[in-house]
This record gives sequence, structure tokens and C-alpha cells, in this order.
Amino acid sequence: MELRHLRTVEAVARHRSLTKAGEELFLTQSAVSQQIRRLETELGVDVFHRTSRRVELTAEGRVILGYAQRALAEVDRLHQELEQITGLLSGELRIGGLYPTGHFDLFALLAEFRAAHPGVAIHMTEGTQDDTFAALGADELDLAFIAHDPDAIGEEFSADLLFKDELVVALPVDHPLTAQSAVSFEDVAATDLVAYRENSAMRLRLERKMAARGLQPRNAFICTEIAAVRALTSNGLGVAVIPRSVAEQPGPPIELRPFGPDPLTWPVALVWRAARRQSPAGSAFLEVALDYARRTERPRLRVA
Repeated sequence: MELRHLRTVEAVARHRSLTKAGEELFLTQSAVSQQIRRLETELGVDVFHRTSRRVELTAEGRVILGYAQRALAEVDRLHQELEQITGLLSGELRIGGLYPTGHFDLFALLAEFRAAHPGVAIHMTEGTQDDTFAALGADELDLAFIAHDPDAIGEEFSADLLFKDELVVALPVDHPLTAQSAVSFEDVAATDLVAYRENSAMRLRLERKMAARGLQPRNAFICTEIAAVRALTSNGLGVAVIPRSVAEQPGPPIELRPFGPDPLTWPVALVWRAARRQSPAGSAFLEVALDYARRTERPRLRVA
């Protein structure tokens, strides 16, 4: 029995697919099958039931998986302690994220981490919040930046709030709503909206808040780039709801108004799966990211 056999069992059990396990382990499907057969031959039991659609653990396979997970965790812990002693981190770091992250400068953080640990390859992916949670749950990501309140994130995940921004209403400079000190959700529902990308956390946050009041946004334009949202708004094609930290950056002229009487917040949290043992690179990135957040000023919400 070899460690590679145990890693193969764990990957196949998690994905319930020989093909997906092979993609993760950089093996062909036939190589994955061969490793499983060798282990089954050695142990004298079947580890998986195989069908044309998926593979499922046998009763014996569930026992083997438990031992495999514990053995692999100990090996990973050994590597982590050795790398911490030598100070030389390597491997791959898989980060999911959303944009924008407001005053939390994600790119500066990545540069700081890379300078401290040049041997770590960083893979950054951007997706919807639901896709990111699914990838975290499937161990396809180590950590992710998500617009979600940590207290409402569920027991499967752990999170740390990095900062909380404010979602404000961006208006053309000559829009009638600029005469008001604050804009209500009813005001937004009554005018054309320049919306951010489909299923984005920002858009869903607004839509859920409005739906709770029996309202629905009137999406006149849908853009995949936040710069385009601002440009369309500046040119009088509608109003937009964007983070204040983004709205206050240089760009085409717009007017900003907070939501009132209730503000609409935009939390940015760093999230990871609670039961997952982080790789040395993942643990190091988590430490650097939280330290960076502590060193970065968190502006207070400016609400009318």
C-alpha cells in the first residue's frame, strides 16, 4: 500500500468520479482505475461499487477511507511542520474571489504574499458567490473572498470579516434624485437601473433587500464590468448601486447618495471550509491576509 493509493481513494470518494479524481491528481482515468484495483487486490475487498454513471464506496471502502484520511492528514502535517521549520513554502494556492473588494487591496495583498513566499504558485478564480461556495465545499479552493456576513455563513465554513463597505446609489449629476439627501428602495424601483453582472453577490444583495419590501429593480442595462456600470450611469442611462469605495475612485462624474433610512452594507469576508486542514501555503496565506486586514484602515460607514 502506498500513499498515492490512499490519495486516489480519497479523491475518487470525494468526487464520486474516476475522471474528476484523475484531473485533480493529474492522472488518466485508466491510471486511477489501475491504482484502485491494485489496492483492492492487496486488501482483498472491493473499495468502490462502479456503475456507468458514478462510483460509490462499499462498506469496506468507507472504513478504508477513514484510515486514508487520517494517514494523509498526518503526512500533510509532517510536511507543514518541516516547511515551517525551514521557512520554505512551496506548492499551489487556490483562491476564489469576488470583485470589487473595496478598500481591502487584494492585489497588494497577493503581491505581499508572493514576495514572502515566492515558491507558492497562486491560482485565482472569479465566479458567482454560489459557485465559490460550491468550490470551497468540494475542496476545489483553499480560501475565498466573499461578500457575506460571517455570522450567517453556516457551520460548514469559517470566516473572518475583513471590512464592511456601504452600497450607495450612483446618479447622473443632473438626476432628480440628487435633490435628496438619501435614496429609498422605492426610489430605486421607480427608475431605470444599470445593474452589475447576472447572479453577482452585489446584485443579489440589492434584489433580496428589495424583494423583502415587495419591490423589484427595473434593470435597463446589465454590465459585466463595474467601470461600464459607472460610465453608463454618468451618461444618464440609469442609476446604479455600487460600493462606496468603488464609486469614490476616479472616473466619469457621478453623484452619490446613501440608502435611507436603512443603509445597505457590503461585507467582504475571507472564507474557508471549517473541516478542511489547510495546506502550508493556505495556512500562510490566511495568516498574511488577516494581518494585512488588521494593518489596513477600515473606514467607517458614512450614512445619512
